[in-house]
Amino acid sequence: MAVKRKSHNLDERLLRRAARALGAATETEAIHKALRAVLVAEDLVKDLEAARGKNVFRREFVDEMRAERADRQ
Repeated sequence: MAVKRKSHNLDERLLRRAARALGAATETEAIHKALRAVLVAEDLVKDLEAARGKNVFRREFVDEMRAERADRQ
């Protein structure tokens, strides 16, 4: 991993909250985990868009998710 020292103006409260949510021990670790999470989310969105209209989930899973959604409403 290539590492480069940077200086950024960050919202300290936001950074602390993110670190806590991510289980990060340091601010640097929190930032790295947050950046990785963004990339994972991007991949998930691409996969979901590619699956749109296709039957990619088990029928039982879809039925269970629909039932949970109906219970919440």
